[in-house]
Amino acid sequence: MHPSRRDILRVGTLAVPLSGSLPALVAAPSHHTARAVILLFMDGGPSHIDLFDMKPNAPVEIRGPFKPINTSVPGVRVCEHLPRLATRMHHILQIRSVRHTDAIHDPAVYLTLTGKRHPTPLGGLRVSPDDAPHAGSLFTALTTGGVSAVPRFIELPETMKMEGRRLPGQNGGLLGNGGDPYRCEVTASAEVVTPPFGLPEGVDADRLLLRGNLRDSLDKQLFAAESGFDQTRRSAVELLASSKLRAAFDLTQESEKVRDAYGRYRHGQSVLLARRLVEAGSRFVTVYWGKEEQDWADGVKARVANNPWDTHRNHFPLLKDSLLPRADRTFSALIDDLQARGLLNDVLVVWMGEFGRTPFIAKQWASRDHWPGANTILLAGAGVAAGHVLGQTDGRAAEVIDGAVSPADVTATMLTVLGADPKSEIHDRQGRPFSACDGSTISRAFTG
Repeated sequence: MHPSRRDILRVGTLAVPLSGSLPALVAAPSHHTARAVILLFMDGGPSHIDLFDMKPNAPVEIRGPFKPINTSVPGVRVCEHLPRLATRMHHILQIRSVRHTDAIHDPAVYLTLTGKRHPTPLGGLRVSPDDAPHAGSLFTALTTGGVSAVPRFIELPETMKMEGRRLPGQNGGLLGNGGDPYRCEVTASAEVVTPPFGLPEGVDADRLLLRGNLRDSLDKQLFAAESGFDQTRRSAVELLASSKLRAAFDLTQESEKVRDAYGRYRHGQSVLLARRLVEAGSRFVTVYWGKEEQDWADGVKARVANNPWDTHRNHFPLLKDSLLPRADRTFSALIDDLQARGLLNDVLVVWMGEFGRTPFIAKQWASRDHWPGANTILLAGAGVAAGHVLGQTDGRAAEVIDGAVSPADVTATMLTVLGADPKSEIHDRQGRPFSACDGSTISRAFTG
């Protein structure tokens, strides 16, 4: 299949730092620079009190029906429906004190992905060229990358949406199209949609690089809108010619045992693809959970209107029967796989959503609503203080009482791990300066 002009244009924005942006590296970091970040984003907000920050001594209307179980770390307990993760908690750092004030999905997603608050704390937000960049976009702008055979910043299995509307905070925003992630698709039936990369029949990479008519075959006006034309053009050609990239999308190269370990569903195969892309050279891969069908309590199967972890209805059955078994299997498989391949110390895995759930159970649907006041996120790999628990909430998991962490701090930590300085000043597509991140690196994430 020959790539379309649109495919080449999209490829051309990958792996190219914004013109005028200066590389900024953290001086004398207290840990080695990681090879990559894999961000596992649980669309909708997983329940911290039901999964990790459990309160078994609280009244039932607060603690809920789930029981805590022991883990591989003495004194640390997690939900009974996370048995695989329980045996791997010695590889995982818990931060139980993430908090902010945005209780609506749109601004909360924006904040947790960019580290910046949206100026409008309401729902119904639209993507704007003035949006703050995703953390992966910031990374590509803050560090030099040159021409790469694999996109440095990738998103899968689909762009996060609500009611058909793309949520802001997932792209380059102020950095322009050059900061956007390369978007890969994994279907709801867990099939990887291979991008239309490949060389025209009879044309090898050297010939393609030398073809003088490539420029004439592209829309000059669209290219003129982007900076760094020559490097962008060469990046597009390198990606089209890359057998390494094409191979990364071929999950059939994995054993049946490995594919089964991750889970033969959309999230599982997406995370496996993320590992393959990181191994091939990508530096920042965001894996959203993606839409899926769910069975409601009334027996009707329907596509969820919002994001799957937004469990306003049928909360406990959905967690027990669908969401937790998949999250448990896939995250555990990723940890095992990275360790077996010698990558765990070089890849930071971040597991999080946009907020937690209420420390009380809503009576109408026996469910929990949005709760930004306290949340738990998980980190693994890249030298984090594995087995530790940072931060503390009160007896209801309602308020942070020790070691408060902001989403901006999480963004700063991801950037620091990748060798980028979160305190840097960078420039938007019009050359105007802005601060990369408002947060500070969570140093205790590496010291315990």
